[in-house]
Amino acid sequence: MNDLLQLVSFFDTTSLCEMNRAKLLNRVDTKYVVSPAVLINALAQHVDEYEVLSINDKMSLAYSTIYFDTDDLAMYKEHHNGRTHRYKVRYRQYQETGDRFLEVKEKVKNRTVKHRLRVDNFTYPITQRLASLVKDCTPYEACDLEPKMTTDFNRITLINKQACERITIDLNIRFSNDQDKTYSLGNCAIVEIKRDKEGVYSPLARSLKSEGVLPLSVSKYCLGTIALNNKVKYNRFKPRLRVVEGVMERAGNQLAMVV
Repeated sequence: MNDLLQLVSFFDTTSLCEMNRAKLLNRVDTKYVVSPAVLINALAQHVDEYEVLSINDKMSLAYSTIYFDTDDLAMYKEHHNGRTHRYKVRYRQYQETGDRFLEVKEKVKNRTVKHRLRVDNFTYPITQRLASLVKDCTPYEACDLEPKMTTDFNRITLINKQACERITIDLNIRFSNDQDKTYSLGNCAIVEIKRDKEGVYSPLARSLKSEGVLPLSVSKYCLGTIALNNKVKYNRFKPRLRVVEGVMERAGNQLAMVV
């Protein structure tokens, strides 16, 4: 973590206001799971091609996310069963700015569309004003949803200087639920490359490929659900979990969720 922060300190910085040029609420996502050492090797080649988001002189920014689902985990099951049209509903807090949102993520094949509303406080159940976002953007009713899991992590955000590309690097990922169960992904980093359309050239994607790192469709919500709920079905995710397990082992961790 410290070595990665030292590396990104050499990048030019950008502000939240300037980052709006790559907001990408409608985008194509590519995800990778990688150890910090490999990520550093890949990133070191592109110091002049990306800017790093800095808020109050901090580049590792704290996020907290509360995921909602139905009592029988319908949204998790949609992902597990391979549905190409699926949803996530969550509260997200950006710790450094204090901003809070209700967010709906809609995945349609290879595109992700994010809708969100600013909120003052997280309320349970979801208030009527916010419930309209859930009703309008998903097949679910807010009254049928309940908080299932909290995910806390630190994020480094990079912006391509020449193209509409944003990269998020999530570290120190920790899952918890209201039964006091917790799980950490340790030194495992989840990298997401976000572009406005297919075919946008990504310098980092090229370097990750040269390091032997291939894209992996992986969801923090699904990983956390598996880690915290030993009764949930996850057989379809096993090949992806083996990849995560391998990364964690190389980074000195063990993925206890895989049996």
